[in-house]
Amino acid sequence: MSGTNAKRSPGRVATCLLLALAPASLSGCQSDLLPAVFGFGSGGVSAYAPGTLPEITAHPGDRLIGRSGTDRGRCIFENAAGNRFRADCPEGFSF
Repeated sequence: MSGTNAKRSPGRVATCLLLALAPASLSGCQSDLLPAVFGFGSGGVSAYAPGTLPEITAHPGDRLIGRSGTDRGRCIFENAAGNRFRADCPEGFSF
C-alpha cells in the first residue's frame, strides 16, 4: 500500500472522532437559551408592552465617576455592584 491513504494524519483522525462523539456529548444539554438562539423555541420571549422606563437616579452610596460626554447636565455614577449608569448631576456639581 503505497499512497496517501495508507497513513492517516492524526488531525484527521481526531476530527473524525470529535464529529462522531459530538451528538452523544450534546444530548445531555438542557439549556433554555440554545433553542432560542437557533430558532427552535420561544426562549422565554414575552410580548411587547408599551410604557416608559423608570427614571434612573443616584442613591446614597453610589460613587460619582464624572460628567457624561453625551448628555449635558448628566453624570456617570457607579453603584455598589460595580454597574455604571447615567443620572442627573448633583446640585452644584461642576468640573
